[in-house]
Parts: sequence; structure tokens; C-alpha cells
Amino acid sequence: MYRLNFRFLSNPQYIALLKEGAVNTVIITFFCLIFGFLIGLVIALLRQSKNKVLRFLGAFWVDFLRNTPFLVQLFFFYYGLPQLGIDTDPLITSIIALSINVSAGNCEVIRAGLMAVKKSYYECAAALGFGPLQTIRYVVLPISLRVAFKPLVNNFVNLVLTTSVCFSITVVDMMGASKIINGRVDRPFEIFLLLLVAYCILTFLISMISKVVDKKIAITL
Repeated sequence: MYRLNFRFLSNPQYIALLKEGAVNTVIITFFCLIFGFLIGLVIALLRQSKNKVLRFLGAFWVDFLRNTPFLVQLFFFYYGLPQLGIDTDPLITSIIALSINVSAGNCEVIRAGLMAVKKSYYECAAALGFGPLQTIRYVVLPISLRVAFKPLVNNFVNLVLTTSVCFSITVVDMMGASKIINGRVDRPFEIFLLLLVAYCILTFLISMISKVVDKKIAITL
């Protein structure tokens, strides 16, 4: 009968490694959340543009990213860019690749929020003398982002889980730290059980916080 053994957690070296992995996971998640949202917002505005060329570029960006595996995109940046003379750091490369990848999903969510804004809001903004940029900034975006908040949170949760792929380019995130420790102590069941619990707790906390925020910013169109 298999017996659980968590004695490896008494080793300060492994605890330090797990802390490093947790910190790197948070760093990747934090920056990808910001950059992925900003890029997605820009692409969503391009897709809603009246200019056909801008709409095409936005659509191409989304379709290309959503129809190629993230792992391939990650390897392209990490292994491909050095061939062009561009040095890559594993952590920074992960942030860049994942931010670009998640921007496609964020774009579609934000775009749906933009499309949910009724025509009457645009008419009210025009009656107040707002120009196109002012209308987007002060009227359209505040409304559309509130509408898109819940789906964006779902994308954020998926972002947290997707960071586990970054270990494949030597990033010591939670997954990478777990792989290193398992290679030394050979207790895969216990180690990856802890990893499952850690990711579950992290995403659960995000979901709980998002529910509180959603109640504060809820809007009815």
C-alpha cells in the first residue's frame, strides 16, 4: 500500500525553491495580466474600426494566435529570436509570449463588451459635444469594460494556469520548481498533489476577489 511522504518539505533548500517558483509565477501572471489586457484592448479597438485595413490586421492577429499552440509560440520566441541576434531571458520571454497569446482572448471579450454598448450612448455623447476619442474614453470604455469584467476574469484564471507551460524554457515557476524537486527526491505523487492544491487555491482566491469586485462595478444596460 502506497504511503504518503512529505519529508522533503523539511529541507530548507526545497522550501526556498518552491518560494522562488511561487514568486516567478506571480511575476509572470502580474505582467501578463497588464500587458495582455492593454494589447487586447488595442486590438479590440482595431477590430471595431471603420478602416478595413485596421479591421483586417486585428482579425489576423486574433485568428493567428488562436489557431497556433502557445507552446509553439513560446518556443518561437525563446529559440527563434536568438537566431536573429536577439538575446532572450527565459522569464522575460515567457512574459512577452504569454502576454501576446492571452491578448487574443482578451480582445474578443473586450470587443463583445464594445458591441454591447447601445447606440443611444453614442448619441448622448455626441449631444454633449464629445469627439470620437472622448466618446470612447469617457463613455464607451467604462461601460464595455464593466460588461466584459467576468469573461476577463475567466481569461485571467486561464492565464494563471497557462503559466505552468513556461517551465519548458527553463523558467523556475511553480511547475519548474516541482519538476526540479521531483528529480531529486522522486516523490511525484506528493509533489504534484501539492502543485494541484497550490494552483487551485490561487485561482480560487482570484475568483472570490473578482466576485466582490463584480458586485461593486455591476452595470445594467
